[in-house]
Amino acid sequence: MSLREVKLLGFGLCLVVSFVSSQPVSAQSETPDFIRLWEAPTGRPSESIFTDELPTIVPMGYREASVVSCFDSGLNCDSTTACDGFGRSCFSDLGTRQSFSNGLWGIQPELAKEGIVYQAQLTQFYQGVVSGGQDRTAEYGGKFDQFLIFNSKELGLWEGMQVIMHAETRFGEDIIQDAVLLAPANVNMLYPSLQNETAITGFQITQALSEEWAVTFGKINALDLFYGMYPQTGRGVTGFMNTSMVLPLSVVRTTPLSFLGAGVIRLQEGKFQSGVLVYDSHNSATTSGFDDLFSNGANVLGFWRNFTEIGGRTGSHTFLGSYASGDFTSLDRTGWAVVPGQGVVAPQQSQSWSLNYILEQQLWVDPCHQERNIGLMSCWGLADEKTSPYLWTANVAVQGNGLVPGREGDSLGVGYFYNGVSGDLKNLVPLLNVGNVQGVELYYNAAITPWFQLTADLQVVEPALGARDTAVVAGLRAMIVP
Repeated sequence: MSLREVKLLGFGLCLVVSFVSSQPVSAQSETPDFIRLWEAPTGRPSESIFTDELPTIVPMGYREASVVSCFDSGLNCDSTTACDGFGRSCFSDLGTRQSFSNGLWGIQPELAKEGIVYQAQLTQFYQGVVSGGQDRTAEYGGKFDQFLIFNSKELGLWEGMQVIMHAETRFGEDIIQDAVLLAPANVNMLYPSLQNETAITGFQITQALSEEWAVTFGKINALDLFYGMYPQTGRGVTGFMNTSMVLPLSVVRTTPLSFLGAGVIRLQEGKFQSGVLVYDSHNSATTSGFDDLFSNGANVLGFWRNFTEIGGRTGSHTFLGSYASGDFTSLDRTGWAVVPGQGVVAPQQSQSWSLNYILEQQLWVDPCHQERNIGLMSCWGLADEKTSPYLWTANVAVQGNGLVPGREGDSLGVGYFYNGVSGDLKNLVPLLNVGNVQGVELYYNAAITPWFQLTADLQVVEPALGARDTAVVAGLRAMIVP
């Protein structure tokens, strides 16, 4: 993560503070003050798709590209009828089919039979800073996500291998830099970068060795990876939108948005139980990643997840740690110096780390319809404050699905987050009065049809800069499965 062009209040002078660049930074710039998230050690901005089950991996908002089951018209819990997930049986009309085009007019299910699954979704955002923040403005933008999945068995090859490519197209504008620093208001619009472009942010190859073990390598999308473990997070497409509610921000110094890596995963009943990943420290969301591969050391991420059941309601406890061996810009101001002709020169510090605990627990489940439920999720993390902008982070969220009578496809959520900013960052530029960030977010996601979802979202966030007023961010999000 980098903090660039932080304007010194009262002086009109900009001091560049970089969390990641090893180059001297200039004390003169016309760029307004903002904080960019998740830049690599080389200063480039920075995303694998995994889901809970192997080999079936599909993004949020989709059913499997094969024959699935659906309740009959009488909603009899003991009676199901086979139906085609792309609309050839009980999902036949425009209001009930799973995609607008009915599976590209039958092409998608036919390709899936041959081992090629194509999925796409278009998400549009209209968000505005109603009050407070850095700038009161409203912007429209969006993302077009495409997933191309190859299954080796259906392709006539060996069993257990899956290749998944995730391509993202970003268009329009966003209010990320206009709302609150250190708590981006739209996690999905961070990809592929803060500029409008198209890039392959994930290209992952996974080989199942048994029902319990799998190896994976390639370009891994961090947002997809976390969504694979916790699909209720929604990737910023169907759940919360603020990054602080979707990802554990304590890992931002040690885990780029997109990276080249490899690892071993252990599964328990099709869900991630434990694993170890070794990966490059550079963000490769918009590049191949090979030019600077391991030029700044290697990163390691390990996790272990304990699955529990209380009164028939499932849950899990995950312990996750990450470590980076490379060199990063130190936030300790005692080492910073002003060099004539070079500007502000920041010292380097080796290694960075983070520790995280993640809790999820079902609070209520309809015994007749498992899709109707209420769940709790909370993330707590610690990080190396000498290199990370965060010392600790925490959030807690309650989400419900199908709670409104007659609106079984709808979901809603309310959450609170607190980002404890690094003490070294606070002391780095004391004139700015940098403080901790906290906020709440509420959303209601209405399933207009299975292929069209409309979300109303409200965020109230206490900003990092003491001179800013509390930001109120209101937004609408529309997700379409074409």
